[in-house]
Amino acid sequence: MKWKEVSVLTEGICVEAIAGIFHRLGSGGVVIEDPQAARKYVNTETWSPQSVSPDFLDHEFIVVKAYFHEDKEIMDQFYTCLEAVKSNFDHPKLKVFIDEVRNEDWEQSWKKYYHTFRVGKKLVIKPSWEEYQPRDAEVIIEIDPGMAFGTGIHASTRFCLRFIDQYVKGGEYIVDAGCGSGILSIGAAKLGACSIFAMDVDDVAVKVARGNIALNKLEDIIEVEEGDITEVLQDKKADMILANITAEVVTSLIPEAAKILPSGGYFFGSGIVDSRWPGVEKQLEKNGFIIEQVLSDVDWVGVAARKV
Repeated sequence: MKWKEVSVLTEGICVEAIAGIFHRLGSGGVVIEDPQAARKYVNTETWSPQSVSPDFLDHEFIVVKAYFHEDKEIMDQFYTCLEAVKSNFDHPKLKVFIDEVRNEDWEQSWKKYYHTFRVGKKLVIKPSWEEYQPRDAEVIIEIDPGMAFGTGIHASTRFCLRFIDQYVKGGEYIVDAGCGSGILSIGAAKLGACSIFAMDVDDVAVKVARGNIALNKLEDIIEVEEGDITEVLQDKKADMILANITAEVVTSLIPEAAKILPSGGYFFGSGIVDSRWPGVEKQLEKNGFIIEQVLSDVDWVGVAARKV
């Protein structure tokens, strides 16, 4: 199978808007290459210089990439949405590149650059092709990324994983809105959640999530469906709602989450560009949430909020 790789070179202020366009068009995976964020980690043990191009750290622009089936006609709609972004952000510099990627190329790239790492106190993210012996109380999440967002590498996913690591105590009913690869659902289930309903608008993400859930032998705990989470959320029981999407979707989801979460229930939001955080914060407070924790990393924000 072949995929279209659509890349947009942009300024930081436009990243979330462009990622949101790709998600709405049903992308089979969004990648954000941010040299500013990378420079923060260049001197750490986890930095892998061979995972990026030699001149990557010298760039000031950010690249947002998305992947679509070769037979999916989205470019006319994409360019229309991109014009709206240019208008809304006072005509920033944007460049678009289109390439072709085969499944085999994608899979081999992940095997070259994606390795076992730890998030929070207990969670360890491990691709299936690597061996790892857990220590102490570590909980292993096996993930084969595929063409879906959510490997634990990006700050927005790490934020939610840290919230799960901290707040899931066992026995919870959880809704995972925009599940991507299924990594958050798997982490919550491994930490003791009793039932998880996961959903994504992208059929590729649903397929990848189901594969990862099967890899971790959690089919009896996690249910995955394709569709718009806001249309089914009101019928779900939930002690926690996970929303690693975009600020726009998180903001629209908060009022619906407030209707079904009990007093003391939690809403974890991520994928929020820092410039949009004030709007998300206001929406949480307006709908009866107390903000317990805010995590930030370069331009990204994650929030853990408790229903009053």
